[in-house]
Amino acid sequence: MEYNVSDIVQEAKVALDENVSSAALASLGDVDTLTLDEIIESKVADAARIVENSASASLLDSGKAFGESIGWDGQPGYGAGYIHLPDDFMRLVCFQMSDWDYAVALAITEDSPQYQMQRSRFAGVRGNPQKPVVAITSQPIGLVLEFFSCYSGENAFIKKARYIPIPRIKNGKIELCEKLKRAVVYYSAYLAALSLGNGDAAAAMLATARELADINSASD
Repeated sequence: MEYNVSDIVQEAKVALDENVSSAALASLGDVDTLTLDEIIESKVADAARIVENSASASLLDSGKAFGESIGWDGQPGYGAGYIHLPDDFMRLVCFQMSDWDYAVALAITEDSPQYQMQRSRFAGVRGNPQKPVVAITSQPIGLVLEFFSCYSGENAFIKKARYIPIPRIKNGKIELCEKLKRAVVYYSAYLAALSLGNGDAAAAMLATARELADINSASD
């Protein structure tokens, strides 16, 4: 859902006012070169990226579709392939090939021990339609999603492929997962308070943001 950045800034200021003592809030108003509004606004995109990348999967929106074409591994009977990811790809929501029993929401990386297993010559070791595996890896063509594997080989097609894009501000607006909007508000307030050196205000905002996004440990 699309939101006005100016509204997020105002809500972050209200959050600070409601949750921080008057003495602590007064120090936030003593800004030399930038107003508090400008500082909060400069943090919104970073806050959105951190929150949406770390939040519980149950709080994500359905995301955007990807996967216009498939590149196949080429080994007979292997049934694995890859899909070039969009430039704004940030987080996988779900991916499923047509002969898979279910969609995958968590992707492994190329430094995972499980990734090396996908290259095994033994079919039972690799991912399969009953226990599919996807990996997000960096290739010469860019970021790709590799999938393992399809028994129907190149006759298989993409059944479901959704992702969360990198949040960016465009024309004063930003697209956010609806259930995470309040967490982004508080995380923006946290980053602003942190940049101004107010640890008490920052701690209060961070605790609320983590609770709203169901984050156990965010990047501070």
